Amino acid sequence: MTRAAHRLHQIVNLALKEWRLLARNPHGLAVLFFMPAMFILVMSFTLKNTLVTHVDLPVTGWVVEDTHPAAQAWCQQWLNHHGGQRYASREALQTALRERTIDAAVVVRSPWLDKNGRPQANQVELWLGNRVQPAAAARLRTELSFSMLQVRLRIAAAEAGPLASMLLDSTSAPELMGQDHGPRIRYLYEIESGRAMTAVQQSVPAWLVFGMFFVVIPMAGVLIQERNEGTLLRLASFGVTPGTVLGSKLAAFMLLNWIQLSFMILVGRWLVPLLGGPALQLDIELGWFALMVLSTSAAAVGLALLVAAYSRSFDQAAALGGGLNVLLGAIAGVMVPRMLMPPILQTVSEWSPMGWALDGMQVVFVGNPQAEDLLLRAGLLWVFALSCLAAAWNTIRHWGSIVPRSSNSPSPVACQGSKDST
Repeated sequence: MTRAAHRLHQIVNLALKEWRLLARNPHGLAVLFFMPAMFILVMSFTLKNTLVTHVDLPVTGWVVEDTHPAAQAWCQQWLNHHGGQRYASREALQTALRERTIDAAVVVRSPWLDKNGRPQANQVELWLGNRVQPAAAARLRTELSFSMLQVRLRIAAAEAGPLASMLLDSTSAPELMGQDHGPRIRYLYEIESGRAMTAVQQSVPAWLVFGMFFVVIPMAGVLIQERNEGTLLRLASFGVTPGTVLGSKLAAFMLLNWIQLSFMILVGRWLVPLLGGPALQLDIELGWFALMVLSTSAAAVGLALLVAAYSRSFDQAAALGGGLNVLLGAIAGVMVPRMLMPPILQTVSEWSPMGWALDGMQVVFVGNPQAEDLLLRAGLLWVFALSCLAAAWNTIRHWGSIVPRSSNSPSPVACQGSKDST
């Protein structure tokens, strides 16, 4: 056998060895095959409504502040043709948006008609719920603009009389529509907070939550290493209880979350503007912010302990924790905004712990924090955290326990010490 053939034979045998090792590692196989397949499914359903040819109009509520018969007639014509509901005030309209009774709202301000009797697009406000898809919002804005154009055409035809066709043929669409071709769009977050909703104001809370949940990998790695190297047994021999060890882990990694979020806030506040983007606005209520950070951190650390309790190695913990976080992030709306998701996935995201944290953080950063909203989400996060701790505690509390021994047998710690001395 030539030298080249011998080397080729060695390469084939070593490659087969790698395949045999991989076949004995189900967690590695899950990372390679199961996780990408699940991610394809989640992202495919998440984005399925972004590439469609037909978009339904969102359910719309109306408030007409102009008492002119033309404005009242326009509203009634829209409701008869497209459906919807009228409300008595802006406050009632805002409440309906928050409770998702409606998806969008139209506010017709007074005066709707200009001095020439033409509808003014800048006197119409279009309010959108925080989960309305951009395609649906664009269609609603177009339909409203076209409806106002029809009103202009009817008014122009009535004034022109027999010369209507000649007048309309000589008039361009922008002239009929006026300077503003459509209503101004505002999202519920902007209405409640009084601030403009920017990309950085939305993305920082999302990736802040996502990053905090990734504490699962270092925390699980430390615990598994201490268990495998006998560190927990040594601590137990000094009278340190498992509860004390667990409390120290919780304190250390929850503090790490605070350092982590401080770094990301600095990036949004200072680095993004240096690169030409909008700066993160920090005029937030610190009490609600602290509550959501503590609740999110508790849920993230609880999940990390649960993963560590049922993982035999760091590789298993990294594969399980990392893959689980990616899936939770995709479902919760971190990677793809919820407004792009179909309604079914939007409902599923409401039952995700990362989704609870994201909702609370976004309300703090871009909305108007309300006690009933934030206390509910914080409570759900704490329930999740305590459930994870309870499920993990039964296993973790035995990691540092001393195995019962007879009077003639040495203790595990003593054995460990003798090995170290040798």
